Order: sequence, then structure tokens, then C-alpha cells
Amino acid sequence: MGKDKMIRLAPTFTDTIAQAEISLAELAREADLSQSTIHALRNPSQHPHRKGGMQAKTAWKLANAFARRAQITPQEAYRKLIIEEER
Repeated sequence: MGKDKMIRLAPTFTDTIAQAEISLAELAREADLSQSTIHALRNPSQHPHRKGGMQAKTAWKLANAFARRAQITPQEAYRKLIIEEER
């Protein structure tokens, strides 16, 4: 059986969306997520009560929103914004 994966934002997340001229607020609105959710995902050390990572649904919300704004495929957006790590 395969190992569980932890889904996280890529270290280049902020730069990637900035290069596409999309603000965090715009991405949050487009993805139908709160800005505080994205902030928590970007700064996991500030939220020690969280176990880390995000649900696949949240990752795809971000990827799909970025894809629409950057005019790329959702799969490409996912690869740019998200990393999966072995637990």
C-alpha cells in the first residue's frame, strides 16, 4: 500500500502568483477560500495546532483558480503551486 502524502504550498508559491500579476486576495476570491486559509498554509510555523498540509480539495481550488487567471491547465497550475511530500 502507498504512503500518505502531505500536500503543501510550493516554496515558490508567492513568487509564482506574483509573476502572474495575481494578488493573494484575488487568488483567494477566485478560489473561494479565505485569505486566512492561504496565510496559514504559507506560514505553518505560526499555526502549531495544525497538523500541516492541506486537503486535496483545497489544493485543487487553488490550482484551478490560478489556472483560470494565468490561462494555463489546472495540472500545470498544480505543479507550479503545490508539492506533495511523503509523510
